Amino acid sequence: MDGAITDSARDAMLRAAVAGVDRVTLTAALARADDPHHPVPTPVANALHALRRHRDPAAVIGKVQYRATLPYAAAVLADACLAATVEVLGEDADEPDRAQLLAALDQVVEEHGASIVTVMLASVADSDMPSSDLCFDLLAADPRWHLAGWEAFEREGGPAPPGAPAGAPTEQREARRERKRRETEARRRRAEADRRADEQRRARRRRDRPGPATGAATRAATDPTETGHRRPTVTRRAVLTPAQEEEFDRGHPWVGGLVKVWVPYAAGGVDDAGERGKVRPSVVVAGSATQLLVRPGYSEGGMKSRDWKAVPLAHWRHAGLDQATWVDVETVRVELPEAGPFGRLSPEDWNALW
Repeated sequence: MDGAITDSARDAMLRAAVAGVDRVTLTAALARADDPHHPVPTPVANALHALRRHRDPAAVIGKVQYRATLPYAAAVLADACLAATVEVLGEDADEPDRAQLLAALDQVVEEHGASIVTVMLASVADSDMPSSDLCFDLLAADPRWHLAGWEAFEREGGPAPPGAPAGAPTEQREARRERKRRETEARRRRAEADRRADEQRRARRRRDRPGPATGAATRAATDPTETGHRRPTVTRRAVLTPAQEEEFDRGHPWVGGLVKVWVPYAAGGVDDAGERGKVRPSVVVAGSATQLLVRPGYSEGGMKSRDWKAVPLAHWRHAGLDQATWVDVETVRVELPEAGPFGRLSPEDWNALW
């Protein structure tokens, strides 16, 4: 595309990409976007609710009243594809060149299909990621992603994002990016301060607990090797989406540990007792001052242990578990529990998750 890429063009490309997704796939994605662990602004939540009730969401999602839901629906549609692409790119994932990205797409398109790869590229193009312009150019120039005629969506018009009139020059976009970077850094500093304060409060509670700790108990409290749970040397990085990267820290001290947290049942189901979830041992993959990203564990014989995508733990006893455990491929956002990790994965089991 000649000249600066406008925000209206990026928005039009995202609408064109989502419009190419079939109704069944889009409806399923909209259902997943209603996860209560992933809060969205109230106006967007209301639009999502109305859109899910529509007979054919794919036909109306580009209309003005539903347009605010597009980035959220696209993120859910593209999540698994984006994670696979990041894994293929490896160390080049933050800012790949054109050849590297094309080579990665050749691998992921076989599993996820051209329409979902198109949504992923359009979602990144609509973001402030370093590779956004590259993804936009690929969609505009490469006919295999089936976005010919996307310009018609731009001509349809619609409200521009606040502070971003159609045809905004590159300088204005760079100023917005810089402002977002500053805001992200400020949030990170606040989260780090909150995390340190939480750690200090937990330390004070531990000191105030009654009863002396001597001998082996004292060593176990101060030396993790006494419990048999040596913190692993993690050789693979957890795969996060861009949105998760902005909010969560892979360097959180609990990463690689096992915590017990309440996990909702898939698709909002309930069991015979009417419960909507249960407490499960879960692997921490990233964290913030108030929340964790975890991958839940399931026992032998359960549905997840028969799922070919679930990962069996080879060293579950070493991790502090009392039975064979399978780890789900999906991540779940949970509130930070009061109790820290009761065990840690071996390096082999951690690497097997990625």
